[in-house]
Amino acid sequence: MQSVEHSKLQFTSKEKERVPIDSIYHYQFNAFDSAGKSISYSVEKLPSWLKFNVHDHSISGKAVKPGQYMIHLLASTNDTIIHQRFMLTVFNKNTTNILALGNSITNGTNRFNSYRRDLWQMLHRDNYNFDFIGSWNKHHMGGEVPNPDFDMDHDGHSGWTTHDILNPPGWDSARGSIHTWIRTYTPDIVLVELGTNDVFQCVPVKDAMKNISEIIEILRNKNPHVKIFLALIPPLGAQWADKKLCGNDTTYIKSIEIFNKNVSRLAIERNTDVSKVVTVDLFTGVHPATDMYDDIHPNDIGEKNMAESWYKAIKKYLNKIKN
Repeated sequence: MQSVEHSKLQFTSKEKERVPIDSIYHYQFNAFDSAGKSISYSVEKLPSWLKFNVHDHSISGKAVKPGQYMIHLLASTNDTIIHQRFMLTVFNKNTTNILALGNSITNGTNRFNSYRRDLWQMLHRDNYNFDFIGSWNKHHMGGEVPNPDFDMDHDGHSGWTTHDILNPPGWDSARGSIHTWIRTYTPDIVLVELGTNDVFQCVPVKDAMKNISEIIEILRNKNPHVKIFLALIPPLGAQWADKKLCGNDTTYIKSIEIFNKNVSRLAIERNTDVSKVVTVDLFTGVHPATDMYDDIHPNDIGEKNMAESWYKAIKKYLNKIKN
C-alpha cells in the first residue's frame, strides 16, 4: 500500500493523549473515506497494557504505571493507508507538564524536528515523569513532523513575535493565542524561546520585554508556582548578522545582544521564590556555520545542543518515575 499525504481517507477521531494513573483508558479510532471505500483498522505499536479490539476498532486497558507510551494506529482502504501516531501520557501527582513556547525554532522547520525531540529523548532516557503539552502537535506551518516518535505537543509558531503570542497575526489567527491555549492546559515548566522574529521585524526591545512580562503574568495566573525558562536567543549566521535593516546603524547581531541583555534583566526583575524565572543561554558557544542550516534555524547539531541546554536547566525541577 502507498501512503498518500492528501488522500480521500482521513481520521475523524481526535487522539486521547492523557489518562490518570489507575484509570481505564479507552479510545475508539475512526476514519472516513470520501469515495465510500471499505476501511480496515489495525495497530502498529501499543504498550502491553493496552489491547486492540478489531470489532469496534478501539484500544483499551488499565493504566497502572506513569509514563509515556507510543501509540501507532492505522486505517486503510484497498489503495490507501493513513497513520495516527501520538504519545499517550499516564500521569499522576508527580507528573510535570512542560510547555515549549516560541517560534519556528521551537516549532521545527520543514527539514528538522526542533530541539523538542532531542529534549524528549533525554528526559525519557533518564526516566523522568513529564508530559509535553501544547495546543497542537504539528510541524512547520501545520505539516507533519519528520520523526513522529516523541511527544509532539507544543506551542511553537513559525514567524511569530512576542506580541503574536498574545495577539496572533492575521495570516495565522486560526491558531489562537496564549489567552485561549491556557484554558486547556496547566504548565508547570515553560520553555520560552522568543525574540528572533522581533529582531527581524524591528520590534523595539522595550515592547518585546513588555510582551514577555505579560506572558509571564498569564502563566502565573494559571499556575502561581510555574517555573519559566527564558532563552537568550541564538546568534545569526553570516548572511544576516551584519545587516542593518531597521532604519538605524544597529546590526542584527547587535540587536540580538541587546535583546538578550534585556531578557537577563527581565528574568532578575520577575523572578520570585514561588515562581522562578531563569535564563537559559542559547547564544554563547553557538556557531551558525556548523550549528545552523540557513543562518537562522538549527540543524541536527544545533538542535541537540539546544536540547542539552534546556535539559541541564530544568532537570532538577523534575521527578523520576519510580520502578
